[in-house]
Amino acid sequence: MKNRIAFLLAGAALSCGAHAAPATALPPGPAYLKYSGQEQIAINGASTWTDGKEINWGVFIMTTMEEGSVNTPHDQIDPTGDIFFVNGLSGGQVTGMFYGIERGTPSATNPFPATRGYMDLYWRDLSTMSKTTLAASVTGVRCGYSCANGYTQGTFLARLFFDTGMDVGNPLNTIVGTTVPSSNGFSGQADSYASVDMSAQGLWSYHLNSNYFHTALGARDLRFKNSYNYNRRWNGGTDVLGARVDDPGQAYVLPEPGALPLMGLALLGMGAALRRRQRG
Repeated sequence: MKNRIAFLLAGAALSCGAHAAPATALPPGPAYLKYSGQEQIAINGASTWTDGKEINWGVFIMTTMEEGSVNTPHDQIDPTGDIFFVNGLSGGQVTGMFYGIERGTPSATNPFPATRGYMDLYWRDLSTMSKTTLAASVTGVRCGYSCANGYTQGTFLARLFFDTGMDVGNPLNTIVGTTVPSSNGFSGQADSYASVDMSAQGLWSYHLNSNYFHTALGARDLRFKNSYNYNRRWNGGTDVLGARVDDPGQAYVLPEPGALPLMGLALLGMGAALRRRQRG
């Protein structure tokens, strides 16, 4: 199946020539996704959006995507396979935005928690759009609640929502943060699960909707473990601090919807042929 997808991708690229570059297909099975971005984090009761609730938003660029292997079933995927996407070298980019993340309830094991939040993914076709780089400053980037210039334009791939299950001590927190940000400088790690919002259909929505990761609160589709480090160039108003974020994401990609039925038909046909041969 993986070879078939690679062959179809190569054929599509040759047939398109200098025209539109199709969005990268996701080979079925374990996948390891790496991306980097910039973000704003609000502390001390501040907010990063006019609703007064959001405390975190940011933008990102997918740097590489590679096939992985299962370390612990339904829990951990490692990057051990072939890289099938590199930023800008596959005819386009995967860019996006995370937003709507709100303040969670802290505990001894989760000093900087968060709840709620979304992540939107887009394919940026470089044959028709300019290449995006990580913005050095926050000026002019955000154009709406779920809009970021240079990151949320192009072909919509999927909408994810940060899901519960990572904080075993709180069923409402969606993100476990190790370090409370401070203007004196900070460096921390954030762990989370995400699930696909199937009400916002994109090219990758079906493939990422795997329910692969098992938690005490139910099955989830993706797992993230990101580092965040202070970046004053993305500071906002009072108590809104900038940060650089680097994330590896883990997913288990489902095959094309028609692949399994076709495989079943093929096996059925092989069985019928074998029976005819035995009768002959």
